Amino acid sequence: MVIKRIVFFDLDGTLCPNQDMQVAPELIPLFREFKNDGTLPVIASGRSFYEVAPLLDQLQVDSFILSNGCYIVSQGQVVQNYQMPNELIQAVIQVAEAHQHNVGFFNQSEYAVTGMNTVTQNHMTSMHLEHTRIAPLFYQSHLTNFLNVYLNDTQEQIYHELFNKQLNIIRYAPLAIDILPLGISKAQAIAKMIAKNDLSHVPTYAFGDQNNDLSMFEIVDYGIAMKDAIPELKKVAAYTATTDQGVFEGLKHFNII
Repeated sequence: MVIKRIVFFDLDGTLCPNQDMQVAPELIPLFREFKNDGTLPVIASGRSFYEVAPLLDQLQVDSFILSNGCYIVSQGQVVQNYQMPNELIQAVIQVAEAHQHNVGFFNQSEYAVTGMNTVTQNHMTSMHLEHTRIAPLFYQSHLTNFLNVYLNDTQEQIYHELFNKQLNIIRYAPLAIDILPLGISKAQAIAKMIAKNDLSHVPTYAFGDQNNDLSMFEIVDYGIAMKDAIPELKKVAAYTATTDQGVFEGLKHFNII
């Protein structure tokens, strides 16, 4: 396949507007035809592989950036599987315990949480996550790519003030923030993928709607914001959708389909 363009797709709120890993039926055949016209589709999500594997198979996508850049696979080959240092994990847990917040540990095959208070349960329900494992010491025996902390936005600043020089903190849901090492982001993953495949000359597009898509929009040539995207993302977008079918609309606007 001669790659003529690369298109990065966020999932929740973008390709999957209802955050249920379901794609509009009319988009499925488009993905399967992309390779015939030189389009390389890349899923770029905060989710992990175990959550998105059925969707990747359905769309026949073999390039993806997951866990907000921790895990990178390019045309079937693993490029990066980042492991968060235990000392950083322990530092976050200590702060979370002091403020009665639960912490989530995530890798590409499973996840666990330190506890299950009301805020954490509400988040899990909103993300359609069931049977959450409670294992406070999960990180000691399992590779951990990144963390979640479950809290509302009024308490988020605590973590920014304490960890702004060590960690990248991104709110990706009303009741959850991602905790990532500095330097790990969708943008970093995109740069690594492009460099590995020597594709710096190829035009790039990205579809998104939330904070964790900001870095992606800053590195691609054309960012397409969904109709209900956050204002900050719309400000840096090359195009903002006007309908609820934002992905389809953006693909047509830039003559990708």
